[in-house]
Amino acid sequence: MKVIGDVIDATFAPLGMIQAFVILALILATMAGLYFFLVRPNKLDSEALQRLAGKRGWTIKRKMAGVSGAVSQSGRGYRIEVQPTDGSGWSCEVTRYQNIGSGGHVWKTEFVDPTTGPLDGMVVIGPAIPKKEAEAAAMLLGSFGGGFGKMLLSKLLGDESESVGNLQLLKDAGISGATVFATPDAPADRIGAAYAPLLERWLRTHRHEKEFPILIAGQDRLRIRLRTDADKADSLEAFLDHALAARAALAQ
Repeated sequence: MKVIGDVIDATFAPLGMIQAFVILALILATMAGLYFFLVRPNKLDSEALQRLAGKRGWTIKRKMAGVSGAVSQSGRGYRIEVQPTDGSGWSCEVTRYQNIGSGGHVWKTEFVDPTTGPLDGMVVIGPAIPKKEAEAAAMLLGSFGGGFGKMLLSKLLGDESESVGNLQLLKDAGISGATVFATPDAPADRIGAAYAPLLERWLRTHRHEKEFPILIAGQDRLRIRLRTDADKADSLEAFLDHALAARAALAQ
C-alpha cells in the first residue's frame, strides 16, 4: 500500500488539486466504461448461456481463441461449443474470430450430426440465387466440377467445396427462397420436402442472408450452418431448435 501511495504522490504532486481530481475522475470513468461496455456484457452473456445449458440439458463452453505470430497471421476471438448430455451425438460450434493484420473475420455457427444417415450422395440447400444467374449457371456449367462452379459453392461450403465435384444445380427444386444443389444419386426430393416447412418458418423471422441456415446432407453426417455467430443465448437456442427439428425430420 505504501508503494502505491508513493506512486500516486509522485504522479499528482506536481499538479494542482483540481487538475489531480480531474485526471483521477477520467481514469475512473475509463475503467467504469470498460467494465460496463466490455466486461459486464461478456459476464452476462456467459451467465445466460449457462442458464440455457441447465434448462436444455446441454453443456456449453465458451473458449477464448487466439493465434500469435506475424501481424498478418495474428488473430483473436472465441468459440462456443455445445453438446448434449444425453449422448445423442450432435454438436454445435459458434466461431467469432478476427485477423488483426488483414482485418478479415470468421463468424459462423455450425450444427453437426454424424448420426443422421447414411445418405446417398449429397444435398445442399442454400440461399436463393437470382433466377437469371441460376439459369446461366445451369446452362453454362451443367455440373459444378469446374473452377467457377467451385467458387460459387465455396460461399456455401467453405473449404469442403473442393471435394464435391458432381453437385448439380436443381432448377425446379420447389423450395421457396432457396437454391438446391444435389448429386445425381441423392434423395433431393425427400430431403427438400422434409426441410421446406422448417426453412419457411425460420425465414419468417430471420431475413438477413447470413442468417440463412445452409443445410448440407450427405455421406456420413448432417450439417446446418449460419454465416454469422449465434453467440447470444436466445439466438443460439433458436438455431439449435431449428437444427434439431431438421435432424428429426430427415431421420423419418
